[in-house]
Amino acid sequence: MPLFDAPLTLKPKKPKPMIKTSDFFRQIRQEYDGFLRSQQQRFPSEETLKIDLHCHDYNSDVPDELWGRLLNLPETWLPTEQLAQTLSRNGADVITVTNHNNARSCWALKDKGEDILVGTEFTCHFPDSTLSIHVLTYGFTPTQEQQLNTLRHDIFDFVRFTRLHNLVTVLPHPLFFYTHDQKPDLSILEKFAVLFQRFEVLNGQRGYWQNLLTLRWVESLTPERIDYYAKKHQLDPFEFCENPYQKSMTGGSDDHNGIFAGRTGTLVHIPDLANRLKHTSRATLVLDAIREGRTTPYGELGEEEKLTVTFLDYFSQVAIHMQDPGLLRMMLHKGSLQDKLMCLGVSNAMQELKRHKYTLTFLKTFHESLSGTKPALLTSLGVSKEFKPALKVIKQIAKTQRKHPERFLETIREAIPELYQVVTHIFFDRLNQHLEKMDKGHLAELTTDELVRRFEIPTQFRALFSAEKSVAPKDITQLNLSKMLDELTFPALASGVVMGAAFTASQVIYNNREFLNELADTLGKAQHPQKALWLTDTFADHNGVSSVLQSTLIEIQNHDYPIDILTCHPDLAPQDHLVVVRPVSSFKVQSLGQQAFYIPDILELQRIFEQGGYDRIICSTELLMGAIALYLKKAFSVPAYFFMHTDWMEFIQRTTQLNHHESDRIRRLLRAFYAQFEGIFTLNKEHQAWLTSPEMDLPESNVKLTQHWADNVFTEQKPDLLTLNRHPILLYVGRLSEEKGVYDLIDVYQTVKRNNPQAELWFAGTGPAEVQLKAQLPDAQFLGWVDKKDLPALYQKTDLLLLPSRFDTFGCVVLEALSCGLPVVAYNCKGPKDIIEHNVSGYLVDNSEAMASTINQHLQNTDKHQSMRQAAYGQSQTYSSERIMHTLMADMKLTI
Repeated sequence: MPLFDAPLTLKPKKPKPMIKTSDFFRQIRQEYDGFLRSQQQRFPSEETLKIDLHCHDYNSDVPDELWGRLLNLPETWLPTEQLAQTLSRNGADVITVTNHNNARSCWALKDKGEDILVGTEFTCHFPDSTLSIHVLTYGFTPTQEQQLNTLRHDIFDFVRFTRLHNLVTVLPHPLFFYTHDQKPDLSILEKFAVLFQRFEVLNGQRGYWQNLLTLRWVESLTPERIDYYAKKHQLDPFEFCENPYQKSMTGGSDDHNGIFAGRTGTLVHIPDLANRLKHTSRATLVLDAIREGRTTPYGELGEEEKLTVTFLDYFSQVAIHMQDPGLLRMMLHKGSLQDKLMCLGVSNAMQELKRHKYTLTFLKTFHESLSGTKPALLTSLGVSKEFKPALKVIKQIAKTQRKHPERFLETIREAIPELYQVVTHIFFDRLNQHLEKMDKGHLAELTTDELVRRFEIPTQFRALFSAEKSVAPKDITQLNLSKMLDELTFPALASGVVMGAAFTASQVIYNNREFLNELADTLGKAQHPQKALWLTDTFADHNGVSSVLQSTLIEIQNHDYPIDILTCHPDLAPQDHLVVVRPVSSFKVQSLGQQAFYIPDILELQRIFEQGGYDRIICSTELLMGAIALYLKKAFSVPAYFFMHTDWMEFIQRTTQLNHHESDRIRRLLRAFYAQFEGIFTLNKEHQAWLTSPEMDLPESNVKLTQHWADNVFTEQKPDLLTLNRHPILLYVGRLSEEKGVYDLIDVYQTVKRNNPQAELWFAGTGPAEVQLKAQLPDAQFLGWVDKKDLPALYQKTDLLLLPSRFDTFGCVVLEALSCGLPVVAYNCKGPKDIIEHNVSGYLVDNSEAMASTINQHLQNTDKHQSMRQAAYGQSQTYSSERIMHTLMADMKLTI
C-alpha cells in the first residue's frame, strides 16, 4: 500500500487578519504607547534635538555572538554614509555611530568635519562570571577609547573610569544580556541600579513587553531601594554615578542594517537652544544634556516584525557577501562541537545557495527595497507569472520606504507574511507536481515498510547532492536531492529564509522569558498570562483522537480554562477556545485511514501564539503539529508538553513487517522526539513504565499519568440497567482496521455462536477491514459510522462490548460503555486493564479463545449480568472530567 496519496489541491489565499488579540497584548501596548505620548509633551519642541543613541554600521565587524565569529561574519555591511543618510531622512538632528568596541566610524566622520557625537557600544564583563553586557559610552577621546577597551573586561573598573573622567554611559536593553547558558537572577538588576544612572527604556528591536518591563523597573528605583542594593552588594553608588538617585531614560533604534535608524531615539532638551547653537556645536549640547539627564525616548515600537525584517535583510546579505569561513579555522575556533557542526551546516547551505543566481537576485532585490530602491526593469521583465505577486510585494515595500516612510512599519507588518505565503504556495505547488511525476519506487509509491527501510543518510554527504550512486545501501537519498533542489530551489530557499528570520526574531526577543517572568512577578506589573495553546493535526476526523479533543474542547469551554485548541483545516469553523487556521497545502496518508494532513502557515502560527498571550504548548499529534510545537517552543522559549494518544511502536508491530533493527530505528526517532518536551502525558501505567524504561529513557518526573472521561451525552442520565436480551447482542465500536484486532472477532463470534446460536454481533464504525469482515461474518450487522449522540442508546440495547485491540492506550469506548451500564470484555493490556475491574465491571482476557469462553459463560448468568451493569456504571463515575483537567493543568504548571 502506498504511504502517500495524491496531494490535495488548495488555492492560495491571502493572509487575513483573523488573529484574536489577548487582553494582555492590548494592555501592554496601550500602557507603553501612553507613556510615549506623555513624553512627547515633556519638553518644548523648539528646545529639543533628536538623536538615535544606538545604531551601527560596517565597523561593527566582530560580533559578540559565537556563531558570527565562527562563520567569520560581521554584524553588518552597512556603509557609514548610508547610515548617516537614513538617520537624517528620519529626522535625527545629531548623528552618532555606536559600533561594538570601536569608534572608527565616528573618528572618520570627525576627520571629514562632521559634527558627530563620538560613541561606542562596549561589551563589558563581570569578573568571575560568564555574564556580559553592553554599555553605550559617549564623549571619549581616542586615548580613552583604548583605555576603555582594556578596562571593559571588568565592568566595575570600566564604570569607575567613566565616572572619574565625566564620560556619559547608558545601559542599553537592560533586560537583554549575554550569559553563555548561565541562568541569571534578579540580583544582576540590583547591581545595574547601582552602577548606572541612564537606561535605555525604548529599544527599537525589542517588543512592547520587554520595553514596558524595563520602564516599570526603572520607575521602581527609589533612593531607598538603591541604597538597599548598594549595601547588599557592597558597592558605593557615588563611585559609579554623579547622582545615582536621578535616573534618566533614553531610546535608540539598535539598528544594524540602516532600515529603522532614527525612527526610534532620544529627545534631548536644551534650554535656549537657538542662542546656544550660535556658540556651541549640536553634538556638545546633546552630550551635556544626556549627562544632566534631560532626555526622554521617542519613536515607534514594533514586535517581531522589526527584528524579522532585520534578520531577513541580514540573511540576504550573508547569502550575497559570505565567503567560505574555512573548515580548519572553524574547528580550531573556541566553542562547543555542537556549535561548530551547526555552523558547518549553515556554511554549506549558504555556499549551495550562492550557486542559485535566481535566488540571489531575489534576495538582493529584497535587500535593496528596504532602502527604497525599486526593482530594476530587467528584474521585473524576467520574473515568471507565478512570481509576480512576490515582486509586487517587494515593490510596495520599496515605494513605502521611498514615499511614505511613516507607514513603513505598517507595510512590512503586512508584506512579510504575504511574501512568505506567496513563495510557500509556489513551493508546495511545485512539490506536488514533482511528487505526481515520480516513477514507481520513489517516495509516492513507498509503503510504510519501504520508507522506514530506506530512511538513512549515507556517510558520504556528496551522495546527497550528486547524481552518482551512493556506495551505501539503497536509501531515501537516492531521490537525488540535487535534482529536486534545482526544481524547488527558489521557493524553498525564499520561504526558508523568511521563516528562519521570523524564528530568529522571536527567539532573540523571548530567549530570556523566564527572567522577564520573574521580574514581572517581583514588580507586580506587566505579568504575562498563563495560557496554553493545544496543537493537533486532527480534530474534525472520525477517529479517537478527534473525539477526545472535541470532548476536551467542551470541557474547556464550560469552565473557561486558560487553554485554546488549534488545528489546521480548510473549512472548519472556529469556536470559543478553538482556533482554526487555513492550510497552504495538504496530503493524505493511506496507512492512517486516508486521513488528510493540512500544512499551516508557520508565520501565522507565530503571530497567533504571540498575540494570543500564550506561554506554553501542549500537542496531541506527532507529525506536522509535533514539529511545529517544538518550533514554537524554541522560538518563544516556552515549555512544551506532549499528550500521547497513540502507541506508535505497537502500531508499527501490528501493521508492518519490519524486522527488529528497522522498528528500532522508529523507536530511536520517537525517543529523540519525546525527549524534547518538558512533560509527556500518557494514558496507562504500562505505557508510562515503557517511556521511563531504558528503551526510551525519559525522566520519571517528566512522564505524567492522565485519563479521559466520558462525554456528557453518556453521563447525563443514569442508564436503565436491563437484563440480558433474549437474543444476546455483542457490540464492537471503533475503527475497523487490523491494528484494532477486529479480525480476532471472526473466531470469537463463530465460537460464541456454537453455544449461543441466537447471539448477534454488531459493528459500529468503518475502516479498511470492513470488506473482509463482511465476507467472513455474513450474519453480523454493520451499522457504519454512528454519531456520538446516538451511541448511548446503542450501548444500552446491547449486552457486552468487545474490545479485541491491544493497540489502544486508553479505550474511550470502554469508559463510554461503562457509563451506560454496559460490561466490557477486553484484552488484558494497557488502557483497558487500568479501567476495567476484572469480573466486577467487565472481563480482562488474554486471547481470543479466552474472550469467546468468557462471553459464553457471561451469557448464561443473568444475575451476574445485572450486578455487572450496576458495577460498570459505578466504575464510570470515578472518571471526573473536572478532576482530570485540573490534574492535567497542574502537571503543566498552569494556574486555574
